[in-house]
Amino acid sequence: MKKERVLPWLVELSCVNAASLAKGRPGDLPNLIYELRQWLDLEPDEPLNAEVSDLEKKPARLQAMIDRVAELLGAVADRKSFRADYSGGSVILDAGKLGSEGGRALSYRDANLEDAVLRVALDDLYEDVEAALRIQRCEEPECLRVFLAERKNQKYCSHRCANKMASRVYRKTHRKERAERERARYEHQVKGRTAPSGRVARRPRARVES
Repeated sequence: MKKERVLPWLVELSCVNAASLAKGRPGDLPNLIYELRQWLDLEPDEPLNAEVSDLEKKPARLQAMIDRVAELLGAVADRKSFRADYSGGSVILDAGKLGSEGGRALSYRDANLEDAVLRVALDDLYEDVEAALRIQRCEEPECLRVFLAERKNQKYCSHRCANKMASRVYRKTHRKERAERERARYEHQVKGRTAPSGRVARRPRARVES
């Protein structure tokens, strides 16, 4: 489901009467469940798929979920707090802090620190997908550092890594030419150290008078 469609769809969902929907046109309930699966962005092998499919046979359970969504959106509309308990603790949305600088509107309670860090990190990634997609891994083989790209299609975390990679590519693509230059340089040095060819004239003997 596209980002711009999410909140309008949630508002529509909060007004649904599951029992009436189940008794209405044959395709209405399956269509809602299909959209629910899209919103949840479930992979085909995720266990939740079975629970979502089962909602068509259990409109009462679907209504309970819709009522919780309505309660959440009501808290947002009234700029109040909403709390949801789960097995590991609870999540609290302080709608009065939405869009304001400073305090975080979403917090988790009764969870261990690792869970809290990961949940908040996931929230931040989901809330700013555009920035999240700029998280890249440096393609310089000796670096591979994770970094936040400043521009589209940025492959390296720094100019240093970009230069190192460019140098590596140059050496690889010009290996033959470099080998030929090194060979020519070696031959020139060897030739410079070799004595010139030619016969050396013998010095005439001194004449001895008797």
